[in-house]
Amino acid sequence: MNLPDAAAPLFELPPEEFTAERDRISKVLKKSGDDVAAAAVKGLKRPSTAAYALNLVARQHPDLVTRLLDAGERLGTATSRAAMDDAKTDRQRAIAAITARAVSLLADQERSITAQVKEKLTETLLAAATDDETRQRLKSGVLLKEAIPGGFGGPVTGFEPPPAGGDEQRISERAGRLRAEAEAKLAEARKAVADSERATRESRELAEASAAAKERAERLGNIARKAQELASARLAEAEEMEKSRR
Repeated sequence: MNLPDAAAPLFELPPEEFTAERDRISKVLKKSGDDVAAAAVKGLKRPSTAAYALNLVARQHPDLVTRLLDAGERLGTATSRAAMDDAKTDRQRAIAAITARAVSLLADQERSITAQVKEKLTETLLAAATDDETRQRLKSGVLLKEAIPGGFGGPVTGFEPPPAGGDEQRISERAGRLRAEAEAKLAEARKAVADSERATRESRELAEASAAAKERAERLGNIARKAQELASARLAEAEEMEKSRR
């Protein structure tokens, strides 16, 4: 991953500001005589929307990323089915939490959040479980693009020994099982993300309804106070008139 220290601030910038600042930093490094660092910075590509969002989460909420990586590590070293299931559950929860936070950060900036962006978020987080470079880039908040999950981080070989060499049918069957398991894991992760988004949406709707109810109550209270003041004024006026008649 060997990025020059001078490149670190780039990953906190919105994607549309990345290129201009990258070129500026590269020129500064070149003028200082560090041609290698200048070339390294100049070669950096503008982060995708998903990568940018995950970088923000990693930098602003590193605890969420730590939870994901810890779950992935436990999943990779699990020696029992129960331990593996617990690690899978924790990983799915971590993925849902990070994705929800990333979507929220993008929404705060009024950026487009398509289904494809959400899918790329999930896939990159799954890839971090098996790919060392993706894991390190996510942890450091310096992702440039999405990643595609490979082995999904599950210690499948701990429960199913690899087939003997030359047995093509067994290899094909096992590959099919692994693909099916990978697809199931991806579906579970997507469901967790959808559940988290639904909960966030419902919470926001409840908050808005509560605010509206509070505003209506205040408005009715103001009306009631004004009515009481008017009634008091009219009563005082009537009493004065009664006194004057006497």
